[in-house]
Amino acid sequence: MDKRSLFKNTGLAFALLAGTMAFVTGIPARAQEGTLKIYSSSPDQFLRPLIGAFNKIHPNITVEVSVQPGEELVSTIELEMRANSPHADIALLNEASINGLQSRHKTWEAYKPADFSAVHEEVRDPANIVIPACINPYLIQYNTNKVKAGDAPKSWLDLLDAKWNGKIAMADPVKSQSIQSFIWFIATELPKRGVAGFGWQYFEKLKGNDVRLEGSHGTIRDLTASGERPIGIQLLANGQTSANRGDPTAIVWPKEGSPGELTAFAMFAGSNNKPAAKAWLDFVVSKEGQSLMPNALGCAPIRDDVDYMFPGGTAVADVKIVPVNSAFIIENRKKHTADFNKAMGR
Repeated sequence: MDKRSLFKNTGLAFALLAGTMAFVTGIPARAQEGTLKIYSSSPDQFLRPLIGAFNKIHPNITVEVSVQPGEELVSTIELEMRANSPHADIALLNEASINGLQSRHKTWEAYKPADFSAVHEEVRDPANIVIPACINPYLIQYNTNKVKAGDAPKSWLDLLDAKWNGKIAMADPVKSQSIQSFIWFIATELPKRGVAGFGWQYFEKLKGNDVRLEGSHGTIRDLTASGERPIGIQLLANGQTSANRGDPTAIVWPKEGSPGELTAFAMFAGSNNKPAAKAWLDFVVSKEGQSLMPNALGCAPIRDDVDYMFPGGTAVADVKIVPVNSAFIIENRKKHTADFNKAMGR
């Protein structure tokens, strides 16, 4: 399935239905007071716009955010689940990590948010464990002071050109959960589609081009913006953040396509404040919550009734987004990391 279809307007009837339901249901008052604790793999400043708007509706809920890089956060949750003592109510991770934790520990409790029918059907989890927040595809980001637009790489293969030696940064799968989506796309999905030049040898060649591995995509964004590493293998969220703050950067949508993962929330089965957790999930998928996503988490909304264009003015329908096989990533995460380390000579 081409995920471009996720964002296409499915017609006036759907839009009218979604709008009508939003008008009728609004954001339900589920309750609410006390403290809502969120584990996040994204910097807490990205959540502040959401928290501010949420607190206008639920002023008696205090939201606390604890941030760790994705892989470290998954390890923290694993330890807490083994002790049967989760210390948060909600977590923000990618779809693969949420499903992986659920398969190993039954970490999460199902919940169907209010107004969920307005969320595009293809991103809804039938089990109501993964509550989608936004779509976060991979792209190439470059520094416009260091790289002219006409010279910028146009494809993932272009990054192997010797002229980019010592100029590229990407995330390290030892610390980043999201980079597993990119590794899956390059090592498995493109070869499966018969696209030449990909597979594990791609990373060996990228190593030969002196790629720099970093612990987070935020660090890569800053290296690209400063020009220290003028090209980054990047997520939309950071490309959007750079655009929002006026960095000298631009983005390229590679011609082979962009693996797009779901950034999502899930509610701990052992949450101490489920009314507040459910109120948060209702807000995340609401039209108001979704309209804040580009300026908050920096990724693309998952409702058709929220207008959005990518940084630089590219229409969503003009980008080839390939849905990530999260089940495959869950099953092969350790092997992928080992094979990647081997390709990187470590």
